[in-house]
Amino acid sequence: METVTAAQMRALEADAMASGRVTGRALMERAGQEVVTAIFRRWPDADCAAGTALILCGPGNNGGGGYVIARLLRQRGWHVAVFASHPPAKTGDAGSAARDWVECGGEVAPMDRLPQEMALAGKACPLLVVDALLGIGQSRCTDAILDAWWQAHDAVVLHAKGQSLRCVSVDVPTGYDCDTGRRLGARPFPADLAVTFHAPKPVHATLDTQGVTTVVVPIGL
Repeated sequence: METVTAAQMRALEADAMASGRVTGRALMERAGQEVVTAIFRRWPDADCAAGTALILCGPGNNGGGGYVIARLLRQRGWHVAVFASHPPAKTGDAGSAARDWVECGGEVAPMDRLPQEMALAGKACPLLVVDALLGIGQSRCTDAILDAWWQAHDAVVLHAKGQSLRCVSVDVPTGYDCDTGRRLGARPFPADLAVTFHAPKPVHATLDTQGVTTVVVPIGL
């Protein structure tokens, strides 16, 4: 399957929205739904009973998709906690998705509360963590944005016997350059599953060699 770069993907989305065929908010909603569907296809047992999910959201559209995923899992009866690297946007499609999450009863906590929440959630088995922090646009060192995650992981998961942790990234795991596959930090997010949209990106070939499963899903482009 042919790959597309970050710039090409943005152009495809912009063209689709400019033509009036779809809105940015509709694309975000479709993306979130496809991620949820991919999760349950990858782990069919997760669809049989309410689970526990921690959603890590960034400030942009990747984070907006995270808020959609959080809302959809909550609607299925899951216990869902959202942690934001930045305060949710007040405008735009990401802001709209964040408001929908709050209006359905969800809360948004800062990332520094993740270790405490994960200690509580660590009693759940399995535990789903969704990385919706940066997506295709990341280009700088990601160690700072992932610091709270790795504190939680190292303090809880590595010492919890029998803990089953399932890690999913939306589009591109945090810590990788989309177009080159280059690591952007010492410890990228350890995705088991990456769900990307429309077409694979160059980074997914790199992830494949590391044992990360990539699923390509349509969003109507």
